[in-house]
Amino acid sequence: MSDRSPQSGLGGSRSVAGWVWVAAFIALAVFVGWRLGLTDLWRTVPTPEGPVRLPNGFAGVDHPFHTVRAELLRRELAEGRILRWVGQHQGGYPVEFYPLGAAWLDLGVWALGFGALPMTIAHKFAVAAVFLLPGAAWVLLARRDGWQAGVAFLALATHVAVPGAWWHGGYTELVQWGLVTNVAGAVCALFMLLWLTAFLDRGRRVDAILAMAAGAAALLTNPRSAVALAVAAVAALLATLWQPTTARSRVWTIVGRLVLAGVGIGLLAAPELLSLARFVNLYTFVHYGDYESARAFLDSSATAVSTPVLAAGLAGMAVGLALPGRPLTRAVAIALPLYAGVTLLAAANPDSPLVPQLEATRLMPFQRLLTITLAAVFAGWLFERVAARWSVRRPDLSDAALVALGVAILAFWLRPGGAEFYEPGPPEAPQRGLFPVVGTAAPQQVDLEAAVRSVADAGSGTALLTIGSALSWHQQLWAPLWTARPLFYDDWLWYWRSDHAGPPGYVFTRGHFYPQPALALEPGYFQTHGIGAVVVAGPTRTDAAASPLLRLIRSGSDYDAYIVRDPTTTLTAGGANVTDPVFANGRAGGSAVSEGPVTARVNSFPRWRAKIGGHPDAIDVTGAGHMRFGAAAPGERVEIIYAVDALDWLGRVLALAGVALLGWLAWPRRQRRVAG
Repeated sequence: MSDRSPQSGLGGSRSVAGWVWVAAFIALAVFVGWRLGLTDLWRTVPTPEGPVRLPNGFAGVDHPFHTVRAELLRRELAEGRILRWVGQHQGGYPVEFYPLGAAWLDLGVWALGFGALPMTIAHKFAVAAVFLLPGAAWVLLARRDGWQAGVAFLALATHVAVPGAWWHGGYTELVQWGLVTNVAGAVCALFMLLWLTAFLDRGRRVDAILAMAAGAAALLTNPRSAVALAVAAVAALLATLWQPTTARSRVWTIVGRLVLAGVGIGLLAAPELLSLARFVNLYTFVHYGDYESARAFLDSSATAVSTPVLAAGLAGMAVGLALPGRPLTRAVAIALPLYAGVTLLAAANPDSPLVPQLEATRLMPFQRLLTITLAAVFAGWLFERVAARWSVRRPDLSDAALVALGVAILAFWLRPGGAEFYEPGPPEAPQRGLFPVVGTAAPQQVDLEAAVRSVADAGSGTALLTIGSALSWHQQLWAPLWTARPLFYDDWLWYWRSDHAGPPGYVFTRGHFYPQPALALEPGYFQTHGIGAVVVAGPTRTDAAASPLLRLIRSGSDYDAYIVRDPTTTLTAGGANVTDPVFANGRAGGSAVSEGPVTARVNSFPRWRAKIGGHPDAIDVTGAGHMRFGAAAPGERVEIIYAVDALDWLGRVLALAGVALLGWLAWPRRQRRVAG
């Protein structure tokens, strides 16, 4: 097999003009954007009150959760604060336990639109960007390793066409289910692998900067990405050392570059990493799935990309290991078996103290990207050799064959027939790609907004409980868009505490939902969580209508809104409600009416600080995971504040040091190779 150095133009294609390939990728991106609904951003929907024009974003499963987080981030920044505690989600959580990388991406898209787009649409564009972004990584690999541009085109076509199941990192997981952080973290890890390998091989500072930024972005989007980053670092090192031209004296130079990149990533992500190291014992992750055997893992690997693509990927792994002069390809070929081995190890040891929060099935997105990369490489290598036997114009013929294969894959997975609309839920992967998904431009969304707004300020100082969904899963999670009060849900997607005081039948290990949500409409539940209003859909509407604890405020086509007749505020003193209540992310307070201990119905966390009359007081944790402190006198101001401690400041200083390191590397007068 001959060495092939990178050529000029996109992917090193020597006969097809670069602009033609740019046009081809743009055409594919436009087609995918059209199928994702980027040309259908607003719709007018009929309602009993008349037609309403709505933003048509993604509405299924996790999308409400992520869109709302981005909007909360925007609101906090507009108030001059950093979002560190999200109080509108089942008692609240620290952002480090579900970091804001994807929310920052949504906010960036919103900013690019100069604030003219609602966050619902900004999120839709951000998801489309994450979906298409691997194409840029494959173009990078083609350019650096001298593959035909058609290799990158084929990989992107395969990625967008084959949907996979909900944990595989394809269209189903990202667009239908909205598991944005898992997929975005894997995409960042792929970029980090390629840029890190390029840096270790050539020592260019721009590659170091990009590798550090991609690695930190992966961690700040999803800490689970640390597994992919570790494998990527090992693969990049082995791929760089595994070259005939690597002199022994150069080994330490390469190792030094790897250490530099690792330090940069660690510094940039220091606030996240320090927090997780400090508080990991407070976080519990419910495992919804696992691989029961190696065969189950192999079957899932095939479903993630399709059996033919998996077979081509394994063949491409052999090609990548054998070909000289293509370090990025070799790094991917090394990373695939390493990562699969780590996944199997995690699946075989689900209770390991080293990875107590790791669900092995959630690791598949990075493996999927590696497999698709190598499958496209194998096709490019094979077509080159076939073309060499038939024609001297090899780039023309092999590129044409790669494009034709990519178009064929798209046509196969987008073929007519099958279900017109796939509902999320079944573990089986859909048999079509780019299928329609539920959107927010629906009468149910109008009704939910009206219901939430009708009680947005009712029962000052209390929380709002939302029950039921009339539009896909978790529609109730949109509620924080229309109210700033604390929110509780009957089905809330993700959680970090095992001591939540749910109604009878709720068991943390079975999932974050109430099996019988009507049982939450009881005085004990209302008092425990400080519920002052209820918005309800579905069968529980009948129970709410019959409850003497509730007073109807609004009756809608899908959602009814009630206020609690005798509510309990989020903070109480001496068992009595506080007056002049205040609630914000990271702060809650009020004035005591009765003398006695103060109870804050907010999830406890070590950063919380309590004050009575302006003086600090020690906090105890209640049986429901809430906070209790001191003894307030009537008229005294009581409050809890989410504080910044010394280790938090250390994390921020380290992150600034990471930014300074990037600045030093980017300084024009120092644009030379690092350590050699």
